[in-house]
Amino acid sequence: MTDGRGEVSVTVSSRPSPEVLTDWDRLVDGTRGGDVAQLSAWAAVRREAGYSPRYVLARQAGRPVGGALVLQRALPLLGTVGYVSHGPLIAPGPARVAAVRAVGDALTGLGRGLAGLFVQPPYGADDVAAHMLGRGFRPSTAGVGPAASIRVDLTGDLAEVLAGIRPSNRRSIRGAERRGITVREGCEDDLPLAAGLLSDSAAHHRFEPLSLDYLRVLYRELACGGHVRMFVAELRGVPAAMVLCTGCAGTLTGRLVGMRRDAEVRRADVVRQADWHAIAWAKAHGYRAFDFGGLAVDLVDPIRRGADDLAERLTGPARYKLSFGGEPFRYPQAVELISSRLLRRAYDWSSGSGSGGRLLLDAARRVMRGGGAGRRNAPKFFGSSRSQHGQRG
Repeated sequence: MTDGRGEVSVTVSSRPSPEVLTDWDRLVDGTRGGDVAQLSAWAAVRREAGYSPRYVLARQAGRPVGGALVLQRALPLLGTVGYVSHGPLIAPGPARVAAVRAVGDALTGLGRGLAGLFVQPPYGADDVAAHMLGRGFRPSTAGVGPAASIRVDLTGDLAEVLAGIRPSNRRSIRGAERRGITVREGCEDDLPLAAGLLSDSAAHHRFEPLSLDYLRVLYRELACGGHVRMFVAELRGVPAAMVLCTGCAGTLTGRLVGMRRDAEVRRADVVRQADWHAIAWAKAHGYRAFDFGGLAVDLVDPIRRGADDLAERLTGPARYKLSFGGEPFRYPQAVELISSRLLRRAYDWSSGSGSGGRLLLDAARRVMRGGGAGRRNAPKFFGSSRSQHGQRG
């Protein structure tokens, strides 16, 4: 593929050189829509859940212009499946059109060699989704990444951000100290505490608890590049809640939430204080947005138009996120290429066969997104929606 400035070449590799990976990580962190799910560090994290990486990387005149981190895993009876979350990423500029085609074509070739390949393009990459749909992919509801989310704009000053929050939220935030709530930045030494708080939330909301081993790998891998932050809320000096966030490409994203479940902590509204502290920290450190990590896609339009029955439609988590004054948005259409007839038939049956099929499909999603039977009991980390006090996408 060429654009008049030279050919865009694509390589597919399981082990790029350290220099190539450094270039790739720099592109991910500097490109609109970039997310930790495309960083080379994330490949190391997902290896703990049994996934192996394949990098599809595009260059023009020696300069990286796009690519994707594909994570693959063998499933019993079905073969090897792969997924791309928040990718492929294509740099802006004159090479973009050629790079979209070259990377999309390479992913098509890779997908035809797998039982299935599931792709959630990043924010702002509708051209990527359109090209892949034209290359044999079809629309997907597999949910390997969030289909929508809520984002708080941090380009104004912090007073403007606070003014955009609902009045009840502002009162709660301003009264936190009076109620004995303080928030501090966490560190690696706080990971056992974080795992315990996540376990409390997991037991309450009935999701798979987070392994401390997995959390340690996640934190250490992402901390090397400054891509993870943890905020611990304390009630009268005793840890009560924590929010773990990831940062990439100018956006800090809330990912995981854990909270003690006793009545005093629930009444104190400690998670709200941790989220506000994360937002204020992000603003102070040059981030342009704070992302709450997921929203049911069917709520985007009703929220935007202020539907008459909006209050009835909103779930508790969605109402909570909206209270911070953010704007809902959709990601581009997710796509999939399922080459295995057996997998396609099973997947299509699951999608349209009522509650039994939905249970099977949810189980498959847990395997794809979280590791399921992986070596370290890894969590569901990139979901399409989340609990206020649970895993945030």
